Amino acid sequence: MTSAGGNAGRGIEVVASDVQAVRGSAVWCATMQVCWDNMLETLCGGGPLNPLVGTNELVRALNASRLGRGALPKDHFYAYSGPKNNRARREIETEVRRLFGQSSEVLDQIDWSEPSPGMTSLLFYCMLYRKFSFPVPFGVCEDEPWGDGDACVTYFEADDPDRRLSRKMRQQVKPLYYKDRQHHAVSLQTKEGDSVVLVRSPRGGSFSEMWANMLDQAKRADSTQTRPLDDQDFFMCPNLSLKLSKEFHELEGQEFLNAKGQECIIDQALQTIGLSLDNEGGEVKSESAIAACATGALDFSHERHFDYDGRFALFLVAGEARANSHPYFALLVDDIRLFK
Repeated sequence: MTSAGGNAGRGIEVVASDVQAVRGSAVWCATMQVCWDNMLETLCGGGPLNPLVGTNELVRALNASRLGRGALPKDHFYAYSGPKNNRARREIETEVRRLFGQSSEVLDQIDWSEPSPGMTSLLFYCMLYRKFSFPVPFGVCEDEPWGDGDACVTYFEADDPDRRLSRKMRQQVKPLYYKDRQHHAVSLQTKEGDSVVLVRSPRGGSFSEMWANMLDQAKRADSTQTRPLDDQDFFMCPNLSLKLSKEFHELEGQEFLNAKGQECIIDQALQTIGLSLDNEGGEVKSESAIAACATGALDFSHERHFDYDGRFALFLVAGEARANSHPYFALLVDDIRLFK
């Protein structure tokens, strides 16, 4: 069941893989892919997981994507792969507190009981935490309409009431392309070097397709589309807030053989995602865990009008948004009322 804080039961879909189809409001973060990739590396020799019985769309999607660990700078995340025991729990709790000053919400949801005789319990865990801020806080406008509906929200905008900071605000907004008022993309500069990429009317059935199409549009954009904002241009983006958790039941109970021919089974697959974004900056935190077990013993010694008042996608990427870059967080806003 998907649960949430201020978004509980409101229909924001949590997708485990960036290649999964998304329709309405949805969110993805790379932490589940990191866990999946580490599980494949540990148990399947880096190859895909092949269920012993039947087919599974989510398994295929996770096998197909490699936008996990390899796409993330080391300071963005912490990952653990190894035995599932109390020592592992203490290690994870210590490391996420040391690295990010954070505590875990996922570890309490994991079954820490002893495995059946002849079985080895395994845990693949990841936390991503990133806090970012804009060099100059944007201006704020409240109770403005979003789209054609009846929702009114608070936006941040590149406009200062006394005009002194408006120029610096506009300099933080880098147009990537501009076709018309309904089709455009910008990248927002942050002090930490990450970019907040906003794509109005994104094209594609999945976050990976939306990102690829955005990069293609940006590559083909001419200088008139990418010129810096001046005092005749507008930018506004709604404040966003979400806190979600999901247990991927479609992964639980999946049986497969590891690279040594031992039988394995996925016991639990959990993910939490939180995001806040306002005129000063934002914060993203996500945890994922896959608990599995295998027959026999395993050796771990080898492991080491730029206005977004309609449907839009938000991506977070380390560094600049450019060819061959990959986001570590994606959000599709289809109904702004879900994010208030």
